[in-house]
Amino acid sequence: MSAKAPKMHPKLARFVAGMEKAKVNMSDVVVTPTLKMECINTGSTVLNMLIGGTRTPDGAFLCPGYPKGKIIEIYGRESSGKSTIALMAAGQAIAQNGGTGTVVYVDLEHAVVDAYALKLGVDFRPPELGGSGQALRVQPHTFEETEAIVTGAALHGVDMIVVDSVAGLVSRREARRNVNDEKDKSGVAEIPRLMSAWMPKLQAVIAKTGTIVIFTNQTRDKIGAMGYTEEALKSTVGGNALKFWASLRWMLKPKQASKAKVFNPIIKEYEEVPVSTDIEVKNIKNKIDARQGHTGLVTVRYGIGIDELRTMMNVAEAYDIVKHTKNARKQDVYTFSSPSTGAVIEAIGIEKFRVAITRNQKAYQEMMEGCRDRIIQGFRAIDDEQLAQLAEDAVTKKMEDDDDYLDDGDGPMIVDSEEETDEGPSVNMDDI
Repeated sequence: MSAKAPKMHPKLARFVAGMEKAKVNMSDVVVTPTLKMECINTGSTVLNMLIGGTRTPDGAFLCPGYPKGKIIEIYGRESSGKSTIALMAAGQAIAQNGGTGTVVYVDLEHAVVDAYALKLGVDFRPPELGGSGQALRVQPHTFEETEAIVTGAALHGVDMIVVDSVAGLVSRREARRNVNDEKDKSGVAEIPRLMSAWMPKLQAVIAKTGTIVIFTNQTRDKIGAMGYTEEALKSTVGGNALKFWASLRWMLKPKQASKAKVFNPIIKEYEEVPVSTDIEVKNIKNKIDARQGHTGLVTVRYGIGIDELRTMMNVAEAYDIVKHTKNARKQDVYTFSSPSTGAVIEAIGIEKFRVAITRNQKAYQEMMEGCRDRIIQGFRAIDDEQLAQLAEDAVTKKMEDDDDYLDDGDGPMIVDSEEETDEGPSVNMDDI
């Protein structure tokens, strides 16, 4: 006797039939679930795992890249790598499916250098000038033009749209306003109100077409804020609509710059020139894989973009895959031993080691594979007992550290500045 085919629950079947009679096209609104989301590679293993590093039951990653059909916001202070990460995302979008992807880059800041974009895989040149014709850079004048361009590109199925940046949006009325006329004052929260009307419409369109829309954003000082982190003291421009509708929000923060001493013949002295910067990427919001607060570290090398090898070497050093020691002259020595061949790669200084490891492809591949394994292990699920202990420790630590967000119910606490320490102002727990 053959098994009966599964059927929809009678209640749901009657509901669907009723909606069809009410002239609601249920086939257009019912969502077919999927355990693995379609995505576009970020160009960095660390960023891929930061978005969706959880494994599905079949062993695949949930979403190792930018999810299709979603709004993404990347924000941070100036020179924190926002445009570079956005351009690398555009380059990966073009390279997908055998190099058949398409990109529209909305350059509101008029700051994109075409030669640099070309190095990152984004060729904005038209076909008649030798370009691929797969990337288009536009510079709209007003918010209304930007809205029409982005929505139109999404409706036509463009793979990725980058808006760089929200801080450059200007309404048509504001663009025509005479700033010297005191009677013609600027509108209050004009861009936030326009964003509030645009975001739900945009999300509905890209959910159907699978277009990824990346917004870069600047930070501004939060008036009257109290805190000790950039999150607490800073806010993003453009209102709250983008925060609400973004499925992924990254905050970028430069951590450490690598500089080289170069002789300047004009001043006849050696000067320090930045070579690369380590960027901390923090998940402020992640509705893809529920990883709010998780942080990754990537290295952005000037003129190249995200340096995958240097980024993975940060991981290798953290997990002792590459040994870091000091020699007799107190110089940094980096050593890697190949597990298969036993070959030892050693160099003084991380940049010299970076060059040395690339010359031995076998050792290079083994080091990179070891780094990927450790990154993946860091995203394994935590069981209930571990989670309970972590939560208990977190509560205990928060009370002991006198968190600056503690409140007596009447408003923010004001503490005498003379009592401040490196860890922040002290709080008398008896007053709470």
